[in-house]
Amino acid sequence: MDTKQRLGAKIRELRKRKKWTQEKLSEMIDINPRQMVRIEMGQNLPTIENLENIAKNLGVSISDLFNNDCFDDNNSLKKKINSKIESLDDKSLRFLYSVVINL
Repeated sequence: MDTKQRLGAKIRELRKRKKWTQEKLSEMIDINPRQMVRIEMGQNLPTIENLENIAKNLGVSISDLFNNDCFDDNNSLKKKINSKIESLDDKSLRFLYSVVINL
């Protein structure tokens, strides 16, 4: 997945969390709905102005739109998780354990 596709997928994910249609978000940022489709499909990158408006309307920062670790492969995710676990103090590790066993 390239940068355009990851960005589009993140925008789509955040939009769907709000239960908005592509048309609603495109109206909010004043772009053609077809352009929103192309952005979410990873065919086009939004302009800086549109990127700022997308982030603002979705209630996130621009950097949040590019934070796409969830699209990494499983091995990469496991390494990141293990690294994070290794750095936890005892209290945090016990808390994490209680969360994980209840998934």
